[in-house]
Amino acid sequence: MIDLNYILAKFPWEEKYTKLGKPLDFFWEIELKVTREEIWPYIIDTSSFNQRMGMPKMNYIEKDGKLFGSAKQAGFKMEWEEVPWEWEYLKEMNNARIYSKGFGHYVRTKYILEPYGESRSKLYVYFGWIPRNFLMKKILIYAMPKLEEDYFTTFAEIQKEIQRNTTSLQIGGNVASLKGFVADPEWNNEEKLDLVKPDLIKSGVKEEVIDSVFHWIRNASDNDLDRIRIKYLTRLLKHDFDDLLLLFLYGSRLGIFTLSWDIVCPHCRGVRTSLQKLGDMPAKDECEVCDVEFETTGKNSIEVTFHIHPSVRKIEKQIYCAAEPNRKQHVLLSKLIPPGKAFSTELLIQPGVFRLRKQGDSRYHLVDVDDKFESKDIIWLDKEVAQEMYVHTKPTLVFQNEETKPVTIVLEERKEDQTSLRPSELFNFPEFRDLFSEEAIATNLQLDIGLQTILFTDIVGSTRFYETEGDHGAFLQVREHFVKTYQIMKREKGVVVKTIGDAVMASFPAPVYAIRASKELQEWFHTENKHTPVRIRISMHYGSCLAVNLNSNIDYFGNTINYAAKMQSHTDSGEISISESVFRDQEVRKYFLENGIKLKKIDFPLSWADRTDSIYIWKP
Repeated sequence: MIDLNYILAKFPWEEKYTKLGKPLDFFWEIELKVTREEIWPYIIDTSSFNQRMGMPKMNYIEKDGKLFGSAKQAGFKMEWEEVPWEWEYLKEMNNARIYSKGFGHYVRTKYILEPYGESRSKLYVYFGWIPRNFLMKKILIYAMPKLEEDYFTTFAEIQKEIQRNTTSLQIGGNVASLKGFVADPEWNNEEKLDLVKPDLIKSGVKEEVIDSVFHWIRNASDNDLDRIRIKYLTRLLKHDFDDLLLLFLYGSRLGIFTLSWDIVCPHCRGVRTSLQKLGDMPAKDECEVCDVEFETTGKNSIEVTFHIHPSVRKIEKQIYCAAEPNRKQHVLLSKLIPPGKAFSTELLIQPGVFRLRKQGDSRYHLVDVDDKFESKDIIWLDKEVAQEMYVHTKPTLVFQNEETKPVTIVLEERKEDQTSLRPSELFNFPEFRDLFSEEAIATNLQLDIGLQTILFTDIVGSTRFYETEGDHGAFLQVREHFVKTYQIMKREKGVVVKTIGDAVMASFPAPVYAIRASKELQEWFHTENKHTPVRIRISMHYGSCLAVNLNSNIDYFGNTINYAAKMQSHTDSGEISISESVFRDQEVRKYFLENGIKLKKIDFPLSWADRTDSIYIWKP
């Protein structure tokens, strides 16, 4: 049975705090007609929860890896150090503050969430105070019952909101869940949005997209507009990603938005540095909170976000709590283990791949969770060598802290942040290269942009072509060839990275787009097309790439590019050569099958690697 005695027995007060005064303990039990999975997002978003209850805004600063907060409540100035939060997904959440000014010397809060039948849950809330003096003790004795009432009222409202949204979804409704209240925005220059609308439409941005985004901006809170994430907005407003990105890129050029390159900590995923220019990107950054230094060149180390330009509206983020578990939703467990102590828990995690690590340690263990595995236990042996563990759903984690100091253990999802816009996605967007041609990577950096589909085209017989057409005629034909190539590639989401003489190097977000573009290109530059004497060959490969600075532009570099370029020597006029990695792509195989396309397999000797690969030749 969970009650106040249970809490105090499991979490006894430390002597260093009881020396400062006698504790005041408060315990509440809240029954909820919703499941743990439904209520959990609202519990961890303590900032929105406090805002609902009318709590005052808080200010936070980070110093030496610690978070310090301040606020003014009931006329009293409060200042504190935020103790790192602890939480376990769907089960519990703890936080504490060490006050230098305020009602107490110290406060600790504990939430315990348990199932209560099939569709219900029960939340136990505990507050423990060490009052600063007799007067503050009296104030807390008076104020905490009022806070209890506010808790019950707020959770009742949230419960109704969840049930309302669930009902709407069950009958086919379209609900965008926005936790917390939306403050009335304070506009500085709303008319500027209307002034740029004709220019956006002229640039090719859809009017319905403009109206939808502008309506959202006019009604959104400062918190929503602090860092605008395009992928999140795509899901919220139900618009195509490309259409929204086009609006924000042109809007940045027209002075209603700004674009920033945010360096993100690989552990907590918090923004450590925000830059206006890509060229200012340092090779390394650090996160004092996670106690790690990391390279900024990893494919998930940089996120691109947009902001409202200050001339349109000044944004001031409204914070009502540190809400650490909400800011780190990919972290499912964060637990401080005292020296020499053991920790055991049943993890309420579903199938997936997770990382288990100590805070401040770049090494991690991989945990693969699936119903097909028999083992139900994760025995974390504190070894130097990283382990790979394969366990059944809802495994039991056992950890023994053998160090002489406290250790924080962390379990986090391995999957990438699906709402982050990465540089590679921007580099592969044609309008970005057109509108932000001045953007360049620092000359000493190589950004990992992950898997890319690289395509090369080249004019066949260009020497003879120049002789028969003459310089002037050849120039006009080659220029028309480039224009047509750009048009076809753009329709298939391709972007021209650079031209090399008569050749084009392009990148596509997936192999099937490159396949479709190649087919259309060869059909246009076919021998039967009398509109152009130009004939081309095409080669393509799919693999990892680096983005680099060559000739002050964003260029791609690596074995994938070299491989695709070398394939040109095995490709004749009118042909498309395809590497094994492209050929094995599921969508490409489906495309070939549906269109009855047959390919010829040939050897591709790699003299530099002392081996022979296979490539496939297609002549549409």
